[in-house]
Amino acid sequence: MNMIAVLRRVLAVAAVVGSTAAPMALTPPAQAGPLTDCGWSRRIGADTLNVALPDTFANYWMAAVPGLPAEGLTLRGRYPHGRYISFTSYQGSRTLDGLDDLRIDPDPGSVNPFRPGADRAATERSFTVRVLPGPRPERPAPNTLYADSGVALIIYRVYRVDEGRDPLGGEPLPEITVHGADGPRALPACTTAKGAIDTSSARLSGGQQLPPGVPGPDYRVWSKTSGDGVFANPDNTYLASHVAPRAGQVAVVRAKLPTTPGTYRGQATMTLAQLRYWSMCSNELATTRVSACVVDDETPVDERGWFTVVVSDRADRPANATRYCGVAWLPTAGLTTTLLMRNMLPDTVFAHSIQRAPADDPAAEMGDYYPRTELRTTAEFEGIGCGN
Repeated sequence: MNMIAVLRRVLAVAAVVGSTAAPMALTPPAQAGPLTDCGWSRRIGADTLNVALPDTFANYWMAAVPGLPAEGLTLRGRYPHGRYISFTSYQGSRTLDGLDDLRIDPDPGSVNPFRPGADRAATERSFTVRVLPGPRPERPAPNTLYADSGVALIIYRVYRVDEGRDPLGGEPLPEITVHGADGPRALPACTTAKGAIDTSSARLSGGQQLPPGVPGPDYRVWSKTSGDGVFANPDNTYLASHVAPRAGQVAVVRAKLPTTPGTYRGQATMTLAQLRYWSMCSNELATTRVSACVVDDETPVDERGWFTVVVSDRADRPANATRYCGVAWLPTAGLTTTLLMRNMLPDTVFAHSIQRAPADDPAAEMGDYYPRTELRTTAEFEGIGCGN
């Protein structure tokens, strides 16, 4: 079975934002023969395999290694030119372990460009990560990811690559070597059929019931979620809300934008900031498709550091919902749109991140960083003019 078939099987059992759905099991690989005879899948993302609520400014690759031996496997690669990378292991679609770039030590003589103050353009930038079977111990080994011994399911993420770089940030995919009793075995590159995959069938199962905690019909309420259950990134925490503007209406979302490090223009060093990464995305919850996202370094802010994001049907987009007018815009995604606001890796001194907010009342801790939503007509918003 090639990797695309694996992705179809795995993604078919993924459903809504994780904290809002009951656990779902992956079909045991023994019933379907070998899962894969190759390494990383084709690139996963909004323009290729649009499922599991991807971020349009991130790229994803998946590897599935059945029967992970006790000796594990190694991932040898080079740090990309981008904002963030990580490796995450899963059991089915639920997160087991994660290893973000700050915790990936470079090989001797190399530089980790993601650490504050490091040279982002360093030529020597190699790393080695070990993947071992079993749960993450209380004192994990350095540069080690822990995975399911039945199926070592791993996702490699690369966020916000530098301008002019390919989706991998100008570096190749890490080499995967499986270690076993018969010695090391390098997994070859996967070959896949051309063309995108129709993933519209990846929906909630017929009997699936959404437990309490799902954002309700009140568009003013944003609920905290980890996203676990749809191949979530453990370095992100989210606020989720539902909006359903009628014809001629727009949803207007405003809040203060956390600071993030500048990387897209090829800045020389990674600087400290309140978050590593921020985005807001428009999603269709039933299919877990993303419609579009706005990202931190492209989101305009006013003199106080506040952003304005307008969400509407394309036909109702206000004329002043443009970056020139200081307004970001997102299209709706079906009759009801799920908005997800991401906070990644908050700095220890940033007290207003989603991660540090109480689940029952995130607004209380987030203050100005908690989004406020109101509904207006398109004409009313256009009446504000440019530079609101």
